[in-house]
Amino acid sequence: MHMTTQRSGQEEPFRRDKIERSMVGAGITQEIAQLDATDIKYRDGMTTSELRKRVIGAIKNRQPKAAKGYESHPRKSHTE
Repeated sequence: MHMTTQRSGQEEPFRRDKIERSMVGAGITQEIAQLDATDIKYRDGMTTSELRKRVIGAIKNRQPKAAKGYESHPRKSHTE
């Protein structure tokens, strides 16, 4: 199982569905979210900040305006 390193330093299993939900929450269509989440090049131990940058890059390729919405979409604090 692939792991993601959170801002707190805690490791968590990589979950593509969380990426898709965050994209949809930022106003990206479910269809595009699924396509983009599949296109992201993932590596074990990737930080959530790096993963976010890759998500933004993937969205920019299909929907540049939506990428701006995702960039400004609030991030959850690791203390929440």
